[in-house]
Amino acid sequence: MKRRQFIRIVGLGLASTAIGSSIVSCSDNKQAVEFGWGTASLEQSDIRLKLIALAMLCPNPHNIQPWLIKMTSDTSFDLYVDQTRLLPQTDPVARQIHIGQGTFLETLSIAASGHGYQAEISYFPEGEYSNQETLEKPVASITLVKQDTTVVDELYPYLLERQSNKREYNNHRLSETEKSKLGAFNLRSNEGKPVSQLLFIDKPEASQYMQEVLTKAMAIEVSNKQRDLETIALFRFNDAEIAKYRDGFGLAHSGVTGFKKIVAETLFLSRKSAEKDSTAFGEQSVQFTKTVSESTASFALLSSPGNSRQQQVQVGREYCRLNLTSTKMGIAQHPMSQVLQEYQDMLPLQEDFKQYFSIPENHTVQMLVRLGHAAKTAHTPRRAVASIVKA
Repeated sequence: MKRRQFIRIVGLGLASTAIGSSIVSCSDNKQAVEFGWGTASLEQSDIRLKLIALAMLCPNPHNIQPWLIKMTSDTSFDLYVDQTRLLPQTDPVARQIHIGQGTFLETLSIAASGHGYQAEISYFPEGEYSNQETLEKPVASITLVKQDTTVVDELYPYLLERQSNKREYNNHRLSETEKSKLGAFNLRSNEGKPVSQLLFIDKPEASQYMQEVLTKAMAIEVSNKQRDLETIALFRFNDAEIAKYRDGFGLAHSGVTGFKKIVAETLFLSRKSAEKDSTAFGEQSVQFTKTVSESTASFALLSSPGNSRQQQVQVGREYCRLNLTSTKMGIAQHPMSQVLQEYQDMLPLQEDFKQYFSIPENHTVQMLVRLGHAAKTAHTPRRAVASIVKA
């Protein structure tokens, strides 16, 4: 069998039906080493490091983990964007990167409540910068305050369970009850003043349009080699790469495990060949998007009336709560943000998308996710806490 033919079957672990990942049991996923999720990674004697380790489990773009921490006292620290961990091709204005700062902060806040602390968070203590730049200024200052009595956030038990599930879903719409419960995700967000608005997309015609748009958006994304290479740079082609880098994503995180994963990684997948000719990788990304989109009947959008850096961070906090709320309810969730990205090639399709869903002109769609039910996958890896803490 030719390599290209095999890749079409395996789909780089993305076209999960083609290799029967729907029959892979959750127990198979235990075989994967889940760096950062185990007890050893989270057992820190310093409460700051313990909570930072938990915060690192948050959803973030491409699992690039774009955070730096500067300790400021025994109970406080500042959060910065790691300037070496940006996505200039697919996230040219770093909007998604700043949403990822917000998911970190919300996870930290939730984790603090579970350990008897309140995380007091001040945004941009040295001044907010524009949404067209990323400066070496702190995104937030965090002070941990010990509480004599504390109310543990209801989402705390789900921090270690949460994941972005890239499998095919069962093509069933969420019930009205499920949507109602999910819709209350941000009642505790931003001191009771939510920044984002949630819109469910689940009417058959609208869902079909969404499926088509997501596929078109992925085709646009991979039509440019530099954008394709940016994604390939974060794809982990084998367990050795996962162990070395402890970021990004690989076959197991799309539900490909066991013998199929071993065969694909050993005989057919290599970084050298993918970087030399990214065509097959791009083709399968499009096919994957088409396959998983068409398996999904319910989608959701998070939009905000404005797009400042602070709003992006706050939306990230709210999205984190949506993600954890869906985890609590047993609902799988998968962000698919290509059509929202701000590079020039995507703007015409993005404009059509916003018009179709009647998004107000002054609103920014910050997140787009698909929702449904599927078997769980392995967690994506996380780096060691020490790797993000500056002296």
